[in-house]
Amino acid sequence: MSSRAEQVLSELRKAVAEIEELAKESVVDAEAAGGEVAQRLSAALAEARGRIRETEKSLRRELLRGAKAADSYVHENVWLSIGIAAAAAFVLGAITTRRGRD
Repeated sequence: MSSRAEQVLSELRKAVAEIEELAKESVVDAEAAGGEVAQRLSAALAEARGRIRETEKSLRRELLRGAKAADSYVHENVWLSIGIAAAAAFVLGAITTRRGRD
């Protein structure tokens, strides 16, 4: 999985943890006021957790699909991939050399 996707999932998990903490505090307050509100909050939180799990699974599937497609493309177009990598290395080398002269 790419580092950007891992970062997004990490941030999502942190947000869920914060929401859960707030919800727990709200549930305690709601239980004091009335059981129905606490039950609705608990149900909403459970639904949110389920949606987040599904989103995470979906992201993982899409990332794997993309990685497999990229891998297949590179294997099918080896020389083109080598050429692109060489061109990119040449351009980066030219840029860094030029900056060193300035």
